[in-house]
Amino acid sequence: MTPIVPRPVHPARTVPRRPNLLMIAAREPTPGFTKTRLGLAIGMEAAANLYRAFLTDLIDRFTPAAVSGAFDLAWAFTPACCDFPKVLSALSPASVRVIVPGEGAVRFVAQEGKGWDVRQRNLLAWGHAQGYERVILTASDSPQMTVATVCAAFAALATHDVALGRVHDGGYYLIGLRGFHDVLTGVPMSTVTAADALRSRADALSLSVAELPPTFDIDEAADLDLLRAALAHDPALAPATSEALRAVAAERVAGAGVLTA
Repeated sequence: MTPIVPRPVHPARTVPRRPNLLMIAAREPTPGFTKTRLGLAIGMEAAANLYRAFLTDLIDRFTPAAVSGAFDLAWAFTPACCDFPKVLSALSPASVRVIVPGEGAVRFVAQEGKGWDVRQRNLLAWGHAQGYERVILTASDSPQMTVATVCAAFAALATHDVALGRVHDGGYYLIGLRGFHDVLTGVPMSTVTAADALRSRADALSLSVAELPPTFDIDEAADLDLLRAALAHDPALAPATSEALRAVAAERVAGAGVLTA
């Protein structure tokens, strides 16, 4: 299948200034559109507020890394009609203010295609079509992911064709490619076998794979306990998320009719 080329918000550059591109897939943080499984447990508004906090922490963490030259950054957003630069600017004006339009360190591209597997393939193909040697795609529901993890993935791609970061439920939080390879065809999305299927596909294509340390993503209410535990050791890692988690806990206590001091 020939990948659909996503539509960039800003004009494409012929030759990127850096060899590495990090793409973060994100959704407009609207109640009922994002984190809907989580919203069934904590409420759609609360889930959207928590996701806004995820985005805020990711902006504040990865924008400085991109501007400083560690890698280029592209926000791959949906829906395509969304003014995503405006969304991010509202969440973190200070971080977005350092983005210089046209400079290319931070870019925006709309997700295109039917199905998450197709959209991922199209985004990875787009990144390599822009001239990047190594492209990493990650979702925005692991707010604890660090710059060090991303840099380790890029380092792994210096000697491997694929970098894969698994989550504990059988999916994956990160996929990286050195050169474009169609490793996503036939991979069942949102299943407990997604990461294994991706690895099997890469093996079938005789591609070398580097596996990163596993982590978790936030899909359901039970995942929030993992996030609380991770941030308890380092609240400064994701301060907006830490604050949003406290708000979720307070709302649940209030909803249960429990008085707190």
